[in-house]
This record gives sequence, C-alpha cells and structure tokens, in this order.
Amino acid sequence: MSHPPRPGFGLAVGITGHRPPLLDAAAAERAAPRLREALVALAEAAARIHAAEARYFADAPPSLRFVTPLAEGADQLAAELALAAGYRVEAVLPLPRDDYRRDFTDNASDNAFDALLDRAGCALELPALPAGRPASYALAGRAVLAHSDVLVALWDGAPGRGIGGTADLVARALRQGLPVIHVPLDGGATVIRWAGYDPLANPDSFDQMPARTFDPAAADALVVQLLAPPAAPVERACLDRFLGETERRVRARVEYPALLAVLGIKRLRRATFRSGPYDADTRREWERFRTFCRDGAHGVRPRLDSIEAAYGWSDRLAQHFAQSYRSGHVLNFLLGAAAVLLALSGLLFKELKFWLALCELAAVAGFVLNTRVGIAREWHRRWLDYRQLAERLRPMRSLKLLGVGRPAVRPGAEREPRWLDWYAAAVWRASGCASGCLSDRRAVAAFIAEEELCPQLAYHRAAAHQLHLLDHRLHRIGMWLFLASLLSCLVFLVGYVAAHAWVRANAGVFVALSAGLPALGAAIFGIRVQGDFGASAARSSATAADLARYVDALEANGDDLPRVVDLVEGAAATMLADLSDWRQAYERRQLELP
Repeated sequence: MSHPPRPGFGLAVGITGHRPPLLDAAAAERAAPRLREALVALAEAAARIHAAEARYFADAPPSLRFVTPLAEGADQLAAELALAAGYRVEAVLPLPRDDYRRDFTDNASDNAFDALLDRAGCALELPALPAGRPASYALAGRAVLAHSDVLVALWDGAPGRGIGGTADLVARALRQGLPVIHVPLDGGATVIRWAGYDPLANPDSFDQMPARTFDPAAADALVVQLLAPPAAPVERACLDRFLGETERRVRARVEYPALLAVLGIKRLRRATFRSGPYDADTRREWERFRTFCRDGAHGVRPRLDSIEAAYGWSDRLAQHFAQSYRSGHVLNFLLGAAAVLLALSGLLFKELKFWLALCELAAVAGFVLNTRVGIAREWHRRWLDYRQLAERLRPMRSLKLLGVGRPAVRPGAEREPRWLDWYAAAVWRASGCASGCLSDRRAVAAFIAEEELCPQLAYHRAAAHQLHLLDHRLHRIGMWLFLASLLSCLVFLVGYVAAHAWVRANAGVFVALSAGLPALGAAIFGIRVQGDFGASAARSSATAADLARYVDALEANGDDLPRVVDLVEGAAATMLADLSDWRQAYERRQLELP
C-alpha cells in the first residue's frame, strides 16, 4: 500500500420500534410506506454523496447497512423493507438465537426471524445477562447505536416502559448525538430529531430536541453532514495531504533522540534512523490481537483490516513527524546558542574572526532554514493530527471485539468538524458489526485488559519516567551553566581588584564566559520549556494511574458484560482526554522565527 487507505463508503441505519400488540396490523400497514420512503431517501442521498465525493473513498461499491435485533414487529417489518431497498442486514441479537425465539408470540414471527437471519450479512449473538431480559435488550440497543449513523424509530411517542424499550433507546441515541427519524404510529408526519441542528439543545429532553420534517431535501442535508468530508477548505487540504502521504522510512532528523542518548535517558536504536514497512510493522504489532480474534474460542469475529491499516499509517507517520518536529526545536535552540558563542569567540581568536563570522552566519541561516522547512512541511500540525488520529483508531479494535461499545467522542470538539474526526468515523463505519456468539466474556475482558490497556499503561509509566528524567537533567545542566557564569563574574570582580593586570589581559575570556554560558543555559532552558517535559510527565503519570484502575476493574468484573463495555469505553475516553490535554499543551508550540 503506497498511501494511507481511503475508507470504504457506507451508511448504517439502525432500527427501534414497537412489537405487537402496540404495533398491530393496521399500524404496520400505515407505517410501511413511510418506513420505505425514509430508507429509500437515505439510500439515494448516500448515492449522491458518494458520487460527489468519490475521491475520498475506497474504490469498493457503496455499502448500505441496516442494523437490527430482528425482533418481531417494527424490526422485522423494517428489515424486509431495507433488504428490498438494497441494504445489507446486520443482526444484533440480545440473546442466543434459540433463547431469543422464546420471546416471539407466534410462528409467523419465528419463521420471519429465521428467513431474515438467513439473508443477513452477519449476526452477532449476545449472551443472556444475569440481570434479566430487559438488560439484554438494552445491551443489544447499545450495540445497534454503536454501529449506526442514524436511528429510525417506529414509535408511538409515549414515555418509556422500562430499560431496553423504544423510548429508552431513542433517548440514548439523542444523548449520544445520533439523529433519530421518528415515524409515528398514528400516521403523523415523519420528523428528524437531532442535536446537530442546535448544539445548545438539551439532549435529555425529547420535546426540546430540534426537529425537521423528513423529506428528500432533509435527507440529503442530513446525509451530507453525516458522511461527507468537512467542507472547510483547510480541513480538505489536510485530508488531501494525509491521503497523499507516502511511507517515511528514513528519519534524517535525529537531534532529539541524540539528546536523549547524550543525557543517558534512551539509547539510539535502528528505528531512530529508519522504520520498517508500515504494513509489516503494524501486522507484527497487532499479531496477538489478530490471533485471538481468528481463533474465535470466545465466539466473536470482528473485521479489523481497515482499522489496522488506517492505524498503522497514522501511527508511523506520527512517529516520523514527532521526531522531525522535536529535533527541529532542539536544533533551533542549539543553533541560537552556537551563533552567540561564535560571535563571542571572535574576542578570543581575533585572527579567525572572519571565519567565525562566516560560521555565525551559517548558524543563523541554519536556524532560519530549519524553521522555514518545518513550517512549510507542517511537522507540527501533521504530528498532532496523525497522533490524535492513531489514538482514536487504536481502541476501536477492542470495541469491535466486544460488539457493543462505541468510540469515545473527543471532549471539547470544535464547532466545525475536523478531517481526522471524519476519517476515524468513516473507518469505524466501514468495519461494520462483528459476527458470532459471544461465549466467553471473561476471556474477552481479560484479553482487552492485557493487550489493549496494559501496553498503554506501561507506555505512560515509561514516558512519565523518561520525561521526568529529561526535565530534571536539563534543569540541572541549565543551572550548572548559570552557576558557572555567576562564578566567572565573581572571579572577574575579585580579579579586577586583586589582579587587575591579569584580568585586563584576559578580558575577552571573561566576556565570552559571562555571555556564552548564559546563552547555552538559555538554550537548554528553551528546550526544556518548549518540550513541556515536566507537565507531560505529570499527565502521563495521571493517565497511567487511571488506566491501572480500569485494568483492575476489568479483572474484577469480567463476567458482567455491560460493565465491561462501560469500562472499555471509559478507558478509551480517558486516553482521548489525555490526548486532548496533550494537544492543547502543544498547539501553540510551533516552530517559528522570533
């Protein structure tokens, strides 16, 4: 693969609705044309978006997915209509299928369930929960929302009758920011309710949620907001640049890792100078995860290829540009100090003054060139964007393995969508639902703790230690340089009184020391402040402590699937919050000319 993967194009529609007797034959007959109209309008809008934005998506045909528990009533009615409209049905069953059949009221529903399940593209069977059937239905509803872009609700609008029901799922969807297409049972107008129409709306109040009458124009506008890349030119330019990236195998900028090696913090390795092929390196990194999913002893088989490929590219590119950006800062401060030292050296070596001035000019020119190249190549922005994208993609594999969880929403999201938010959502969408019957939830919980959280926990602990050590050693070096400068000034003052002739004869040396040592100290201090190593160490320590609590909780609650889902989602949100804090800290620390 010569460039980062373009995500597959798709639209995922979820369903919730009433069963008999609330949805009787007459209500179903009234609702069917409006359900068909909504599904067809969404599919046609998606086709238009794909035609207009095809260059941002993979060459595969567009995918229309319909996510449903296939319960009798609204689910089965809508699934038949979705298949006729060209959707692929992805079933998420709240119970193992044979147990689930016990909840159907007649043979017709049972037969329809079997026929639809046979035609489904995949089926995920969740285990029966000790808390009872309502809890199982609520968990299946969470899975429907996790894998849907929009929820269609065939609903009478009445308050909820308990967890896992239609009203409960509609309320959860609105809180999560999903648009809900409400098809009333009484034949009233179909409307779209969505917080996206008014970000200040109260997500806990259905009546206060902004609504639009559903028609082809409203469907078009909705699908554009859900599926199209951000319209802002700057975001399009960033997305184009990412999709056009090539492998950065050679890492010529090694100033930062060299600094770590000189300070005895981290030794230089082959990866410092050259990375391996992106796909091969990522495959090795994800091999244990792939093996666990492939063996299938736990019963679930997620599709991870697109997530793995997208993560591999964003992670490796982030590593490259992080090293380039940090090395650029180190070089700039050292060149600034070198320029001062070279200027002062002219006082000591007057016969070399021309050559020293030439070297000083080269140092200043190197500073300017390094900064200009860093700005032009966007080392700073590409590092921040690609690292944030990689860390949004990484937890998706665990959430797909559970079959229920959804990616964390980045806190403090900008009003205008970012390209990386769109790309991450598109990769998640293209992966679809997992399939299989989750038979060993404790094994899944333990594996996620061991393979997803523990490596991140170890990373943050190691990062906290290294960054604290780097901050401490740079601080000590800077202090020693300033103390040496102070000592030079004291020797000059004492010598000026006690050995005036000697001081005058060596005045150039004292000037060079009193000005050169602070210049070096300022460079060290600048590297330390610009790198924000102390604060970064504190953030990593806090994140490590939070992740350790999540690991312990997963080990203690492995049999409680809803709790496991909450914990994995919570851990992903914690890592994303840490990433958001990190980005804010570095957002304004660009390479720039003074």
